Amino acid sequence: MKVKTEQINTESGIIPTRPGIQLSNCKKGGVGKTLLSKLKAAYCLESGLDFYAVDADRQESFLKAYPEFALPTRFSELDKNLKIPDRILDLALEKLVLVDLPGNVEEAFNHWLRSSDILEAAIDLGVEIQNWYLLDDSTECYEGFWRTWEFLQDNVNHILVRNLGRCEEWESFDQFITPELITEYKLKVIDLPKLRLDTATTVYKNTLSFTEARRYSEFSTAQLAGLRGYLRRVYAVLDSAGFNVESLRMSQ
Repeated sequence: MKVKTEQINTESGIIPTRPGIQLSNCKKGGVGKTLLSKLKAAYCLESGLDFYAVDADRQESFLKAYPEFALPTRFSELDKNLKIPDRILDLALEKLVLVDLPGNVEEAFNHWLRSSDILEAAIDLGVEIQNWYLLDDSTECYEGFWRTWEFLQDNVNHILVRNLGRCEEWESFDQFITPELITEYKLKVIDLPKLRLDTATTVYKNTLSFTEARRYSEFSTAQLAGLRGYLRRVYAVLDSAGFNVESLRMSQ
């Protein structure tokens, strides 16, 4: 059962946001990209921040959770299809855009960036791009990030997100992401908290937004309390990476 999502306004109304594109990214599937996108959307709704959501995954889990705010797009290596994702930059001139990328879209996504000179255009237009790269402790994730960094370099800000719901031991992290590299490339590293498994499974299988999950009738009182605590921890982590009202709001 799903319940209608309602945007939560602050006393002063919807808060305009600065032009920006934030990517939930990782070549590997199943590492939590859509989870991160949904958590960011939940924070924006609860804080009254204005935003667009763009779902590039054919499963459209982000779109199904936030149909009032999310738009579908597709990346392609064919030039004739480039106008479809071009809309992302147009939207980002108006407000913050949260982009949920699927796995294995690296080549097509890079083709769009290269063919349309998106990185240079974003700098010229004052649109900040952030690459939030999800990790488990697999070599595939680490190598994927460094390929992404080689392509994007310092044209965007990079935030590494260690998903504790996917992995609790990070034995390989220091091998691939050394303190020296973090300093040299100005990387941010955050740990995304783990949500109780049965709650997380229900949210995923029913494509619930976290606004809906807060009121989901089939959750026990303990699950609802645990979910509230989880969201508080998540929002604190996002805040530490600069995802907060003061950083996102349009300058007066």
